Amino acid sequence: MLVEPERTPYDLRFRCLGFPVRVHPWFWIVTLLLNGDGLLRIGPEYLFMWVAVVFVSILVHELGHALAFRRFGTDADIVLYAFGGLAVPTGTVPGRWRRIAVSLAGPGAGFILYGIVYGSNAALGWATAPNGRPTNGLELAFLYRQLVWVNLYWGVLNLLPVFPLDGGQVSRELCMMRWGTRGTRVSLQISFGAALLVVAYCLFCELDVRQFNAEIVGQFPSWVPLGSVYVGILFGFLAYESYRLLQRIEWTDTHWDDKAPWER
Repeated sequence: MLVEPERTPYDLRFRCLGFPVRVHPWFWIVTLLLNGDGLLRIGPEYLFMWVAVVFVSILVHELGHALAFRRFGTDADIVLYAFGGLAVPTGTVPGRWRRIAVSLAGPGAGFILYGIVYGSNAALGWATAPNGRPTNGLELAFLYRQLVWVNLYWGVLNLLPVFPLDGGQVSRELCMMRWGTRGTRVSLQISFGAALLVVAYCLFCELDVRQFNAEIVGQFPSWVPLGSVYVGILFGFLAYESYRLLQRIEWTDTHWDDKAPWER
């Protein structure tokens, strides 16, 4: 997930704030798969708004990373693909705290966008009233709720200490600060455990909603998002990736002494 996808003739290319941006075809496909079927039945305009919200929100997120890279002396290329995007730096960023700042800049940009959307609606009521009812049609209310959902809740998920999410990158830097070379292994153990907890929560929500009519889940505060099948699948994959990387590190540590210097 941290490898830049290969270029295709179907890539969308443009520049934003001076950064080259490339949108891989899989970005559109996965975005449609997330919500496409249900929204298309409601109306094509809702599907279009959903794709636009995801596109703008993830672009803003990656611009946050790219601007932080620029602040610390290196440019970056932005790639949107599959489940998200990448800000690929043209050079390295020295300093652990600077790298942590770069990792946090992406979710931070999303939270700023969320604040603008939420604050403008609270002040002007352009989408919903304080009781949640639409003020200017269902379309604007839908647009508002999706912007809030993607930039707030996706941003919070992205800060979980799961590799290779931004929270996982921060966790690795902090673990290496605390435990040195063992930090990578510790951060992957944290990543594996945290990802499994998210999967378990998603399974709990799905089973509870279907079998027990949300009697338990309904007791959660309204601001607690319910887990979904898609989130469970994603974090199940991330848990597997963390476990696989842990196995690779353990194999390397076990066989390191048996290697000749040139093999090491």
